[in-house]
Amino acid sequence: MKFQRVRGRVTQVDDDDVPAERPSAVSITLRHVLEGNPPDETEIEKRDLPFQPRSYRDFMLFERHYYGAAIGMTSLYRPLANRLGRLFSLVTGLDFPFFKPHALWYKQPIFYQSNHLAFYSDGASITYPSYCQYLDVELELGIVLGKPLYNASPEEAIAAIAGFCVFNDFSVRNGQMEEMASGFGPQHSKAFANSISSTVVSADEILPRINHLSGRIIVNDVVVKEPKVDSWQFSLGQVSLTLISWVQITIQRRIDVVFGLGAT
Repeated sequence: MKFQRVRGRVTQVDDDDVPAERPSAVSITLRHVLEGNPPDETEIEKRDLPFQPRSYRDFMLFERHYYGAAIGMTSLYRPLANRLGRLFSLVTGLDFPFFKPHALWYKQPIFYQSNHLAFYSDGASITYPSYCQYLDVELELGIVLGKPLYNASPEEAIAAIAGFCVFNDFSVRNGQMEEMASGFGPQHSKAFANSISSTVVSADEILPRINHLSGRIIVNDVVVKEPKVDSWQFSLGQVSLTLISWVQITIQRRIDVVFGLGAT
C-alpha cells in the first residue's frame, strides 16, 4: 500500500487499474508512523515530507557501489592512482585491490549517522553550501522502521520494517575525502541535505521483490543511470541486527528510523 502527505494529511495512493485493497497490518503500522511524525509545516521545503525522521543511518551494502565511487573520486582528486588502477584492471582483468572496501566492510554492515533534520521533500529547492565545488547525488533505497527493537534477531528486524521510500543522498565530494581521512567519517560533506520521495510503500509490497528492484535517473530528459538492487553483502535483517547490537548499550532503537542502503 502506498501513502503520501497531501495538504498536511497522510493519504492512501491507489493505482488506477488496481481495485482498492483492505489495509494489511504492516500498512496500518506504516500509516501510524507517518501520521505520528509530521514534518514542520512552517518550513516550505519540508512541509510535504511524508514524515519527519527521528534519526538516520546510511549504509553501503554493495561492493560495486564502493568500487565505482573509488574510481570516480580518484579520477577527480587522485588522478595518478586512478590511472594506475585502470591500467592494472586493463592488464589483469581484475579489480584494483586498493579501490575495494576495507576488510571490516566484509565482516559487518558499515554505516554512518547523519543529520535527520536536514531532510527535504520531493521537488524542494536545495541550496548547496558555499564550500561545495562538486555536488553529487545518489539514488538509494530507504527503510522506515515501524516497531521498537532491542536485542532482536534478524527475523524480528525484518518484521519491524514498516515501509520503503526512495532516498537521495547529497554529498560535497570535494570535501569528503579529507573529512573521512580524519578518522571521524563524513561531516560537513554529508550533513547539509537529504531528500526522500513523497510516496512511501508498505513493506509487504516491497520485501517479496527486494532483490529485483531497479530505478532510473533522468537528468534533462536523458537517462544517465539505471541502478538496481542486487548482490547484497548483508541481508536487511543483518543490517538491522548489527545496527541494534552496536547501539543497544545506550539507546533502544525507536520507530521511524530511516536506513539508506546505498546503490549499485
